[in-house]
Amino acid sequence: MLVCATRMIAMKKAILSSEIGLRLRPSKFLWGWWWLFSILVVFSLVDCLPPVWAALGVLAYLLACVWQWTQLPATRWPWSVQSLRVDVFGQMTLTDKRGQIWSLIVLPDTVVHPACIVLHISALALQADASTLVQTPSTPMMRWLRPKRLLILSDQADTQALQALRVWLKWGLRE
Repeated sequence: MLVCATRMIAMKKAILSSEIGLRLRPSKFLWGWWWLFSILVVFSLVDCLPPVWAALGVLAYLLACVWQWTQLPATRWPWSVQSLRVDVFGQMTLTDKRGQIWSLIVLPDTVVHPACIVLHISALALQADASTLVQTPSTPMMRWLRPKRLLILSDQADTQALQALRVWLKWGLRE
């Protein structure tokens, strides 16, 4: 059985001429708009509501911002995605801030647009090395904290690598 599985891996056909690698960086565009929007939200809450309700509204908005920050790539959050890689066989992996490599599956409702890419991912599995997957204990909190969608803007990665990923998502993912 193991020999058969090894032969199938060895017989796997390459679908890309070279691997695609993206090193992600924080988006200045996204952070700028977030700051502007946050100032407007806090000002509106404080101006329009009584002090107690305004304080509760600001606290709720702060909690929503912290949760959203944990979902963004290239932040200091330990589970934040720092890089993406698609190997020549079409297998996508991501690396988090802790240096762990996760294998993933891209779902068909992924959005590929000239201004951004929204990856809808599932089946995250931790890799021990390039070929073996590790069974990770999955608590409800860990499932909630793992990213399910990744927003990648044009200022977060190298233009050429981002274009290669965009083409692969649009056409190569169908194979």
